[in-house]
Amino acid sequence: MIEKLAQFTDIRCCLVVGGLSTKVQEAALRSMPDIVVATPGRMIDHLRNSMSVGLEDLAVLILDEADRLLELGFSAEIRELVRVCPKRRQTMLFSATMTEEVDELIKLSLNRPMRLSADPSTKRPATLTEEVVRIRRMREVNQEAVLLALCSKTFAAKVIIFSGTKQAAHRLKILFGLAGLKAAELHGNLTQVQRLDALELFRRQQVDFLIATDVAARGLDIIGVQTVINFACPRDLTSYVHRVGRTARAGREGYAVTFVTDNDRSVLKAIAKRAGSKLRSRIVSEQSIAKWCQTIEQMEDQVAEVLQEEREERALRKAEMEATKAENMIAHKDEIYSRPKRTWFATEKEKRLVANAAKASGDNDKGPTKEVISAQQAEDLKMKEKRKREREKNLPRKKRRRLEASREMLEDEEADEVEQGRGNSKKDKAGKLLVDVAYRHAKAVKAVKKAQAAGKFVKKVGKNPKRPSQRTQSRPEEMRDLFQSDMHDKKQKKGIHGAAKKKSKSFKSKSRFLDHELCFSNSSRCRKFAA
Repeated sequence: MIEKLAQFTDIRCCLVVGGLSTKVQEAALRSMPDIVVATPGRMIDHLRNSMSVGLEDLAVLILDEADRLLELGFSAEIRELVRVCPKRRQTMLFSATMTEEVDELIKLSLNRPMRLSADPSTKRPATLTEEVVRIRRMREVNQEAVLLALCSKTFAAKVIIFSGTKQAAHRLKILFGLAGLKAAELHGNLTQVQRLDALELFRRQQVDFLIATDVAARGLDIIGVQTVINFACPRDLTSYVHRVGRTARAGREGYAVTFVTDNDRSVLKAIAKRAGSKLRSRIVSEQSIAKWCQTIEQMEDQVAEVLQEEREERALRKAEMEATKAENMIAHKDEIYSRPKRTWFATEKEKRLVANAAKASGDNDKGPTKEVISAQQAEDLKMKEKRKREREKNLPRKKRRRLEASREMLEDEEADEVEQGRGNSKKDKAGKLLVDVAYRHAKAVKAVKKAQAAGKFVKKVGKNPKRPSQRTQSRPEEMRDLFQSDMHDKKQKKGIHGAAKKKSKSFKSKSRFLDHELCFSNSSRCRKFAA
């Protein structure tokens, strides 16, 4: 891009990235270019191991997609570059999304920073049409057929397809080639030269489809991209914003189509709500899907053959590389050992250790959560489920229906068990207190019965028992207590002997009881009456 912009000026630029010849890059850096476009690792490599290469005359340092650089694990390299650069410089950070790590980097590398916002990061272009293709639970195995049906009729040119894994992207590229559709692939398993060739083919419109992972989600400004298809639903807002940002650029029209399974619906709804997107539903013809399903089934053997040939070629290429390396070591041994030993900012082993430590610390911070699987494991599980569905499809109609019915019954039972478990947990939380209360009540009743059997009077205690008064009882109160205890003992004796006759001398009313009580307190002769 810079070369095209500066082709009619005297501005000179060079590219310093991994995967290309270090000798050519070293010669270009020695020629003191005006603009250097580099990746952090390769630039530090040249600063450490290339002669006459330094940053003493650097005037402006630009960090493009700063948040992505920090996510990919380049934080240590970025800080090292900032340390090596001269202090009297201008530093610029560019990104569509700003994170906490970027804010920390701003504090580290910028003095009196000024923030400029060209557009809100989550605002969608007015010319972008966002659509959703829903993939039902029982039809997830037909997702590739839905994609081929869309690409063969509706979106036939200048399309970028985002896949979840490198293996899935490579499989789609093989399927597109066998189906007669011109496609190129762009992912991490390719060398730098292969990636640049794929981009050049897509720019020149020699291929109509670019099948890529999130490697192509940022930094690509390809003129005329009409459609972006999210074959794998993005997992967060940042990824969605950068993916759909490859189309509808500079006022042009564009389409963004996202494949959504039942497991991805909640994620996409949350993304659309935060991004303010208006998603439309797109329906694909069932006849076209069925046709491509049959075609893919017929192409499975060819896909397996292509993958086997690629594995053999890879092994042969590796053997040839090792042989060439051994020949060079023998032929140019003195020259190779006379060179100064190369030093590295961080070896591959150190990078792996740092990554594992960061992952372990992140897991400890999150605490006990659900198990997270890698993209490769998710792809393997998906392929396993696909083969299982294909086997079920070949079963007789009666067995297939019986299997589906039993699966539905099992899902209903699991849902009922979950609901019942939630209800039981609530009951258990409330029932523990009831058990304790019942135990205490039974213990109290047992103590009362034991006291009654021993001939002791037990006074009932209410919920809020009053504290006994400290004053001494008067004579009438003492006599009333003696009378009540005497009557209580008499009733117990009658219950023990089983006397069933009518109580003729019992008090019939409250007024009579009060009269006798007054008589008892005022006259000693009433004792004979009470007896």
